[in-house]
Amino acid sequence: MNVSAKEIMQGKNNIPIQTEVFSRLGRDLAATTSAEAAAQIILDAADQLIGWEACYLILYDPEKGASPRPLLAIDTVRGRRVVQRDVSPATPSKNMLRAIDEGGFISLYAEFFELEASQSFGDRTQRTLSQIFVPVVSGTRVIGVLSIQSYRRNAYRDEHLNLVKLLAGHCAGALERIWAQEALGELLDRLKVLQQAANEINASLNMERVCHVIYETVKRVMPCNDFVMDGYDETTNEIAPIYAVEHPGRRIFAGRYFADHGLAGEVVRTKKSFFLNSPESIAASGIKFELFGATSGDIADDPTNSILAAPLILHGKSYGMISAQSYQSNAYTQDDLYLLEVLASHAAIALENARLFESIQTMARTDPLTKVLNRRRFFELAEAEFAKAQEGVVPFSVIMLDVDDFKQFNDRFGHKVGDAVLILTAETCKESLRVDDIFGRLGGEEFVVALPNTRLNDAFDVADRLRAAIQQTNLGKFTDMQNPPSVTVSVGVTEFEAAVKSLDVLLDRADKAMYAAKNGGRNQVRVWGRGREEGGRMKDEG
Repeated sequence: MNVSAKEIMQGKNNIPIQTEVFSRLGRDLAATTSAEAAAQIILDAADQLIGWEACYLILYDPEKGASPRPLLAIDTVRGRRVVQRDVSPATPSKNMLRAIDEGGFISLYAEFFELEASQSFGDRTQRTLSQIFVPVVSGTRVIGVLSIQSYRRNAYRDEHLNLVKLLAGHCAGALERIWAQEALGELLDRLKVLQQAANEINASLNMERVCHVIYETVKRVMPCNDFVMDGYDETTNEIAPIYAVEHPGRRIFAGRYFADHGLAGEVVRTKKSFFLNSPESIAASGIKFELFGATSGDIADDPTNSILAAPLILHGKSYGMISAQSYQSNAYTQDDLYLLEVLASHAAIALENARLFESIQTMARTDPLTKVLNRRRFFELAEAEFAKAQEGVVPFSVIMLDVDDFKQFNDRFGHKVGDAVLILTAETCKESLRVDDIFGRLGGEEFVVALPNTRLNDAFDVADRLRAAIQQTNLGKFTDMQNPPSVTVSVGVTEFEAAVKSLDVLLDRADKAMYAAKNGGRNQVRVWGRGREEGGRMKDEG
């Protein structure tokens, strides 16, 4: 099988690169409103992930049945990437339909074969020998097909197909957004206002700012005395109010309530919009409204006579509801509902972007195996506490832990058990530490704890408690081993003092104390000896 260097990079060791590609993809897609520019961003991401010689991204909705609409097609002609302008199929190809039907597939060909001119593009002296087709699906709606192609035999494997599927999933919401944005120009001035708002919403990860922009936009493009934006917590089946404004512009802060009632509960349950344009239609809806603000006591006091509500849906999942409400009857038109639904689609994307951003931030801060802080994030937090200690504000201690005989776990039982040992160590320490303690993995089998506002004697107690807890934790909880060996750690402890000029020096002292524990027989705690001679002789505080 022919495997390129780029492909070899796509394994488990390249998770940070893949994370960066998807992180940049989200940011770049959020910043553009051009369909072709979005397609270029997506195809560039595919190139970084698995590589290609030819590719295309075509918008196509089988439910509408219109002709496919190519966003971008690129071929490699004499070593240069060339955008192809002659890709305009009147009907979807068999491969497009198969991708939609099967959810994606790989085709590998042994040799050059003839193909109808209408089914090919670019340099027709070349022939695709490896290709991936995946549908771009937003929720349950197919919105297009992504094709990645290579002129090499056996260029792609299942892991590449999965990466392209993941890429299509990440870009589906953005492509749907952009597709919707193009329709906005047809509604003239109100849609221009909406366009400006959409750009600002998609460029922000601050939910308060996003909600304010949506509220101000709704006020500009349609009647709006009251405004409500609610989220949905599917883990508790609760409506979680996000942003509410009552006439004349007064913010309302309401509590959560179960999604078995209320306008938001009905919208989340049905995943449908509501167009209620009179008191009669509101009463006939059968909705048991959750009241807030000035009318929280009795629905008879509520002056609302017209209601628009649209669900926040992304990838088929309910995120909540957005609602505009007027004190006038017959206040809204179907165009108003359409505008609200478009804003709701952007709001849903903003909520998801905020969640993805937090997820990416977490990935950037944590060790992928043990889920504790990685080296970089540990130093960022520990440096801040070290600075406080230097200013004489609070005491500060650090602990270094190293798994004893870790190499033997890997050599005797395999790396899967070795990983379980590291996870055991991390989980046990997390359960035994305070919320304010800073715990991370420095690398290999070495962990570190920074203890703000902690004197040496207390730090020693913490260290010995961690050591004992790890020894007492059964490795069988993390593996399928019947009689697993005990896991032990050697621990070094030290405390900040005026002579220590940097965090690195403090950690070096704890590291030397830890190695003294190893040299002293392992499974013990050693403390850096203050005032000892050069060379760092230790004393055993145990």
